[in-house]
Amino acid sequence: MKTSHKGMTLFELLIVVTIIGIVYSVGLFTMKKEKINTAIMNISTLKTTLLALSPSSEIRLHCDVACHDCSVISEGDKVLTTLHLQSDNDISRYGFDRFGELNKLGNTVSNVNGVLQQGCFEMTLYPDGTATPLILKKQDTFYAYTPMGGDKPYIAKNEEALRRFIFNETLYPLRGDDYYGAN
Repeated sequence: MKTSHKGMTLFELLIVVTIIGIVYSVGLFTMKKEKINTAIMNISTLKTTLLALSPSSEIRLHCDVACHDCSVISEGDKVLTTLHLQSDNDISRYGFDRFGELNKLGNTVSNVNGVLQQGCFEMTLYPDGTATPLILKKQDTFYAYTPMGGDKPYIAKNEEALRRFIFNETLYPLRGDDYYGAN
């Protein structure tokens, strides 16, 4: 009488575990390689790059005076990672005053690793996915990141289009005397 066994031998089990390990290693290497490529960002992907870091607490993006090298900073003012902002042209930070005039703003000052440093701009991302308002200009194009505006910035080719978008009370009710986008 012939008996048939329905289980796996130890050798077969070892082969299956080895194959699963190889597939896992290849997948892990691919994901790490993809993460390294995100170290380069452009002006229209600032928020999506920060969201990719999956923050469980508040994080800040502080870019140096030249607007090329940016640091991602934790709540404790520790640098988590450094990113490169890809730009061939100068980037300037702008803000609307309480009279609706668009003005070029100066550098920001931030605490980075316990040292005050000047920078081109700073953006804070909160755990709920909202961010501080930020208006940047590169060449003749404005990029407006609004707190509730989604992951991509509003892009305007002129000052008037930007003004109409920002001061649309149905979208963004303004309630302060400070500069809008001055953080």
